[in-house]
Amino acid sequence: MSTASVSILQLIQNHLIRYISLIVLIFRTIDNIHNCFIFTLALYFGCLTHLLITFDVYSQSSQSSYYCRTRTFFTYTPLSVSTSLVGAACADRYTSSSSNVRLRSFSQIKMSRKIVCGIFLIQCFIWGQQFVRFSQQLDGINCFPATPFCVSFNNFSLLMFYSILPIIFVFALGWMTIRHVCHQHTRCPSNLKDRQLTIEL
Repeated sequence: MSTASVSILQLIQNHLIRYISLIVLIFRTIDNIHNCFIFTLALYFGCLTHLLITFDVYSQSSQSSYYCRTRTFFTYTPLSVSTSLVGAACADRYTSSSSNVRLRSFSQIKMSRKIVCGIFLIQCFIWGQQFVRFSQQLDGINCFPATPFCVSFNNFSLLMFYSILPIIFVFALGWMTIRHVCHQHTRCPSNLKDRQLTIEL
């Protein structure tokens, strides 16, 4: 190679090192700040309760029990609703990819609204027991289930409706969606994208 080509390549290398590393540094800093914020989010929510108690705004009377139960309900219900909605989205993708006309008829906006409302009502029914089974502790801050049975029921419900069932539904419906897409064609070539999609699933 001529010296001119080598000098041009060195110049390009210097510019890439200078500017790409600066861009990576900026984005990694933003990412680290974001991670710090996410991991300390629970601390910020806990500070509000302690701040209200410090300035005697937080009521230590019977209203605290209602606050405790409502706070617990609105902690667990959105968690379960969010994972159930991911499963419902996979079900919608499965029905929209089906060659069966009856299954494809379920993939409509009207049906999706009904399913979203149904998921919300079912999860509210499942977690509504917290208004009865949870009680406030003597310190006025902590809120726990009243009996050991309530602790076991709450842990089992969280395990089933937040962790196990949504994962099983997402995996099964994703696998059936891939099979629908492959069977729509007479021959589904096994290319790199198909293998990557299966690995990601």
